[in-house]
Amino acid sequence: MEVILKFIVDTFDLTVYILFIISSMFLIFIDCREYKKMKLNREYKFARNTAIVYLILGTILYIAARYIKI
Repeated sequence: MEVILKFIVDTFDLTVYILFIISSMFLIFIDCREYKKMKLNREYKFARNTAIVYLILGTILYIAARYIKI
């Protein structure tokens, strides 16, 4: 468990958080729009849900990395 926490603290800085945000915005505003135009509903829902998970997971990991002291 300590190894995982150390990895999170060492890896998740502001740059990684920004990459999570950019990835999720790309999924929401580019991919989802294209999938909806092509009437690919399953892909649209999957891309939208993945983007939401990226936003939430990125935020949680960034906050955890800032407050966990090892």
